[in-house]
Amino acid sequence: MENIYTKLEQTMAKNRYMSYIHPSYELERMLVQAIQTMDINTSIDILKQINALERASLSKKPLNSLKYSLIGSCTIFARAVIDAGLDAETAFILSDYYINFIDEATSIKAAEKLEYDMLNDFIKVLKRHKEYYYNPLINRVIQYIRTNIEKKLSLQEISSYVNVHPNYLSSAFKKEVGKNLIEYINELKISAIKGYMDYTNLSISEVSYTFNFNHITYFSRFFKKHTGLTPKEYRNQSLASKASGGGI
Repeated sequence: MENIYTKLEQTMAKNRYMSYIHPSYELERMLVQAIQTMDINTSIDILKQINALERASLSKKPLNSLKYSLIGSCTIFARAVIDAGLDAETAFILSDYYINFIDEATSIKAAEKLEYDMLNDFIKVLKRHKEYYYNPLINRVIQYIRTNIEKKLSLQEISSYVNVHPNYLSSAFKKEVGKNLIEYINELKISAIKGYMDYTNLSISEVSYTFNFNHITYFSRFFKKHTGLTPKEYRNQSLASKASGGGI
């Protein structure tokens, strides 16, 4: 196998001969900083500066070369928002989502547009996260709830996880978030259930089982109490809305 250092030297010599140089690390660092401060306009301006330079040749096929470059951009964006405080799972889900879009791109123009869409969405998701950014204790609680939303969660369990007294956690959560812990859990649970109803082919009974309800009757009561609709009514509305091209 060819020595990697020899290969590096050969490539550097070739790049010098062709007057090619990778975009400066300083520009990349500035882009990361703009992302982390959620400054979309500056982020776009810096990305345009980077893209005004010649891209690295990563494949003999121009579209494939661009796709590989965009996957690199996606990695930079994801790491930037994680370092700014977004939970890694959310960042990686968004990253996977866009990598699939990149893979499916059929033209250079479409792929180039994806990079700016991707940048915008990473910043939007980070902004939304920051809107709900609380003190470290409450952030740990919220992260635990989000990670375990399919389970039956209780104040006792969560307070044990964060190692504080239940009464203290209840009071602190209400003061910081503006609603009690159980209300918050129920809101997130309903949102998660709707996601399953909208984007999976699971039956209503399977969704009920996924969220650990003892019986589908209890599940239906819980869902109607918080949405005004039975699960079946909600799913029918969701399917009708998709068929008409609208949204719930």
